Amino acid sequence: MEKKALYGLFMAAFIAFCFGVWTHPEASAQPKPEKISLGFVTPWPSTHFTQVDQATRYFKMVEKAAGGKYLLDIKFFPVSTLLGGAEIYDGVVKGIADAGTTSLGWTPGKFPVMLTLNQPGVAPPESCDAAAHTIWEFYKKFRPKEFEDAKVLYCYATGPGWLHTKKPIRTVADMKGMKIRVTGPGVGAVKALGGDPIAMVMGEVYIAAQKGIVDALVSPAETLEGWKHHEVFDFSTFVPHLYSEYFWTGMNLAKWKALPKDLQDAFEAVSEEAMKEAGQIWQFMQKRGMDFAKKQTGGHEFLYLPEPEVAKLKKMLEPLGTEYAATLKGRGFPGDEIVKEAGRIVEKYNKLKYEPWKP
Repeated sequence: MEKKALYGLFMAAFIAFCFGVWTHPEASAQPKPEKISLGFVTPWPSTHFTQVDQATRYFKMVEKAAGGKYLLDIKFFPVSTLLGGAEIYDGVVKGIADAGTTSLGWTPGKFPVMLTLNQPGVAPPESCDAAAHTIWEFYKKFRPKEFEDAKVLYCYATGPGWLHTKKPIRTVADMKGMKIRVTGPGVGAVKALGGDPIAMVMGEVYIAAQKGIVDALVSPAETLEGWKHHEVFDFSTFVPHLYSEYFWTGMNLAKWKALPKDLQDAFEAVSEEAMKEAGQIWQFMQKRGMDFAKKQTGGHEFLYLPEPEVAKLKKMLEPLGTEYAATLKGRGFPGDEIVKEAGRIVEKYNKLKYEPWKP
């Protein structure tokens, strides 16, 4: 009987304990993550992979690095819903948006050191992976003061340039006299090659090509699918020396300083991983654009200039690098060193192999 009595008391205590847990779930529940709200502005529509894949995955990386303590509530502002593409950096600095991503080339004169990478022939990347690694190492080496009014989170780049045309381009001489849509420093490159540079927004290129207003377009390969340029151009020639575009992702300084220290540490901890994955994602999209164009009716041919022609191209663009070094010197920077380092860094990363991104 004594054993039965003890057993009964034990079962009663056990049931009481279980009942207490079941009726008071907060006793065993994990603390809810603290919600941190951020407005994030981009220069692309909401359907663009930079928002759907790249930025979304980035903020998840940060949450994971913070041990699940925080839930990042991100409100995305696609292009022109809050700020235009060229307004994004200043908009983040002024606090119109908490954070954002934008091309450094869209605010001429504001980033003299970083825009060394955009200059024709100075640091031509062979892939988006190489470009992303290049800008991140370049930034970390020089830490230019041009970023001191905002927090740099990480950097990346679009795809290398291709010259999309209606006729095959097999030599540098084939570009002479062509009406080529190009932007930024690429304008000087097209002039140096004897072409006629034409500036226009990307949305106008399709009709301009149909009407013969432009003969060619310099852009990454992903525009063949994303902007349907495969319908107006039949050939693409690899010309990274004419085009490279680099991007910044950052945060308003006051917003950054207001974040909990451990969340700041989480952002810092994933910057390298974010840069690498951005390069992989952009490279994936370039390849997808190329594969898409090849499969269309009539196909699409991708061409590479022979080595002697590449050497000729580099020679013709050399004066532009020299001119930019002089421009930097005029603003008080060690221009020769900066230009030389840009070339050294990109050459280093062009030689490496990179793992492809798997969605």
